[in-house]
Amino acid sequence: MGYRIISLLLVFISISINTAFAGQANITGRVKDEGGKALETANIVLLQAGTNKLVQAALTTENGSFVLEGIADGRYLLKATLLAHQDFSSDTLTVQGADITLPDITLKAKGTALKEVAIRAQKPFIEVQPDKLVVNVENSIVSTGLSALEILSRSPGVRVDQNDNILLKGRQGVRVMIDGKLTPMAGTDLANVLKSMPSNSIDRIEIISNPGARYDAAGTGGIINIRMKKDQRLGMNGSVNASYAQGVYPKANAGINLNYRNKKLNVYGNYNYAHRYWFNHLMLDRRFYTNNNDVLLSSYVQDNFSLFDFNNHIGSGGIDYSLSDKTTVGLSGTVGSNRFNPRADNRSRALDGNNNLIYFFNTTGRHKNRYYNYSLNGNLRHRFDSTGRELSIDLDYAAYGNQSNQNFITTYTAASGAEYQAPYYMNSDLSGYTQIRSAKADYTHPLKGNARLDAGAKLTYVTADNEPLFYELLNGINTLDITRSNHFVYSENVNAAYVNLNKSWDKWGTQLGLRAENTNVKGEQITLNTSFTRDYTQLFPSLAVQRHLDKQNDLGLTLSRRIERPDYQQLNPFKFFIDKTTYREGYPYLLPSTAYSVELAHTFKQRFITTFTYSITNNPIVEVIQPSDNDTGKVTVQTNKNLARMSYYSISGSYNFQVTKWWNNTTNYNAYYARYEGFVANTRLDKGAPTFDININNSFILPKDFSAEIGGFYQARQVYGFMTVNPVWMLNAGLQKNFWDKKATLRLNAQDIFWKGFPSATSTYSGYQEDFIAERETRQVTLAFTYRFGKRTVAPARRRSGGAEDEKRRAGNA
Repeated sequence: MGYRIISLLLVFISISINTAFAGQANITGRVKDEGGKALETANIVLLQAGTNKLVQAALTTENGSFVLEGIADGRYLLKATLLAHQDFSSDTLTVQGADITLPDITLKAKGTALKEVAIRAQKPFIEVQPDKLVVNVENSIVSTGLSALEILSRSPGVRVDQNDNILLKGRQGVRVMIDGKLTPMAGTDLANVLKSMPSNSIDRIEIISNPGARYDAAGTGGIINIRMKKDQRLGMNGSVNASYAQGVYPKANAGINLNYRNKKLNVYGNYNYAHRYWFNHLMLDRRFYTNNNDVLLSSYVQDNFSLFDFNNHIGSGGIDYSLSDKTTVGLSGTVGSNRFNPRADNRSRALDGNNNLIYFFNTTGRHKNRYYNYSLNGNLRHRFDSTGRELSIDLDYAAYGNQSNQNFITTYTAASGAEYQAPYYMNSDLSGYTQIRSAKADYTHPLKGNARLDAGAKLTYVTADNEPLFYELLNGINTLDITRSNHFVYSENVNAAYVNLNKSWDKWGTQLGLRAENTNVKGEQITLNTSFTRDYTQLFPSLAVQRHLDKQNDLGLTLSRRIERPDYQQLNPFKFFIDKTTYREGYPYLLPSTAYSVELAHTFKQRFITTFTYSITNNPIVEVIQPSDNDTGKVTVQTNKNLARMSYYSISGSYNFQVTKWWNNTTNYNAYYARYEGFVANTRLDKGAPTFDININNSFILPKDFSAEIGGFYQARQVYGFMTVNPVWMLNAGLQKNFWDKKATLRLNAQDIFWKGFPSATSTYSGYQEDFIAERETRQVTLAFTYRFGKRTVAPARRRSGGAEDEKRRAGNA
């Protein structure tokens, strides 16, 4: 049903836009070499005569032909360029309503003494390199005027989901870097930064699904590295933005971004405020059986509604100063605060084995929460010479804190309406503080024969102190509940070093790396007077090989070993209650998971990419919803546990179609099979199933500086550990208008139009089964306005994210 609706909408839009472009002329032609052979992927650019303003651009096809469609009456110049060939410029072309067919264009070969800068100027839109896939944004016609997040959503194998999470080939755990430095943000915070980053400030995007030894070994989903343009143009620029969204509840945010640069100094800063209401409507059907799941003993049917009122302040800034032409020092910092007071109401029915009502219990929760964080980075970058020999050093400090108070009242009513038992009162005082300290150094040394050696070291030290205190009302007095309260102190030290060798030949390229990480962990449960330590050293090898078969085909092979350490919140034994029978908590005894991964990728015509992936993960960390191991009675806990093993096989594709000069389609799919093995909650798991997801995006360039988009995704039913997750799908649409020479942009979009993007699943264990539906505010309409001021030619800030970004991500995932 969903795809029929999408198809009808696409047909309607196609007909409407065709009508809008009717009556305009087309310019066609063909490009060949001196021998008469057709030249493919030559760049064709149509400029307005007199102003040289870009009107339209295209690439030649296999037979050397090109078409420029919908050209209005006027006078134009046409240029054709191709790597290793001399540029072509036409005489003035006059369009007067009739189609024009140009004589064949001949591009002459250049001599052998090509300058390096001339070669670099002709990079294709997509490049396959030994260890990564490169999207050359500067060479992309369709990326003009977009944000970094929009470009990512159109990049091969990348999908941005309904919560602004970035997935690579269907896998989470993706790290985003800016100029080689990991960003500490995730989800909406990261999306807000990428949404404010214009495409004209980006040089290229590197997609690294199997990162090498230079990168932190953490993260099994891959890395996306956004490389910014580098120039020394001077001046000041900035932007202000504001948006309002309406779903069931309103949402609003506003922000400002400033950047100033002169010959030696660069100062930048930004501030964003958001006030957002968000709800979670969780419906549970929890059934308790005998151990062989054949006789129903009792069940709970529960309806939980929680409303959150987020008030979020985020600010960041920095300064870079050039001590000389070769040495730059910088200082940057961030600060954030989020206050929210959730209101939670739960209504439940307790049933016997024959589904007869025993009693009702209703829980009212009124809570107060404050989360805050701040970080500081100092950095130095020194270039020894013009060959690329370089040293960079980062020093980091970051802190994350929270203070939460929970207050619950649960009342019990019999089926007759009388009081079933006395009300239950519980409140809590939850406090936590995490500190991160890090030092990192990287060195790059070019070698003879197109080779390069990279080496570096990193030291991190993390401490987390969490003390959740729970109180019950007994005889009118709040009394500490020692069975739920705890004081957990965690410390972690990681020492790492790596070496990486790159070498390229005419049609071959390779990269070989090795990273060593020494990890020392200590956890103390002070209330229980127990502790544990873990000390281990592991090696993480990586290999990448790339073969350029011909001008249409490339092959790439990558192998790597990675590690996924638990987030600090996954280790934190905090208990966040929905009601007396349902809560979430961390599990302090989680082990890190390690994965071996191999990928084989084929690229056709630099636009159609197909990848085969196999990985095996030991001790994978998965989310489980299981009967509590510690509480008596029918209590369910949502937590994270280690399984024994996960095997993953996939084929994924990313295909870009230029349907017409005004219609671009990007289709990404991932078909995979994941098998999970383990033993949790007295239940043995050995289960897997094939599944797939598909993401389709259509963008349309409309007259008078309008543009539009329509697209969606579908995720088929999938197995995730003990859960079977039901299918979800979503349809989105948007319209954009640029004003005032593109200094201002107004956008209107609708997300999840048919409200099908929320999750539902079934979890099955020995003696227990749970069905849940979690309705969330995925459907909303947003109106956003952005105004950019100052010099648009000013280079962006040299944004530094330091050497502690993986640790900050793990701390910030709360």
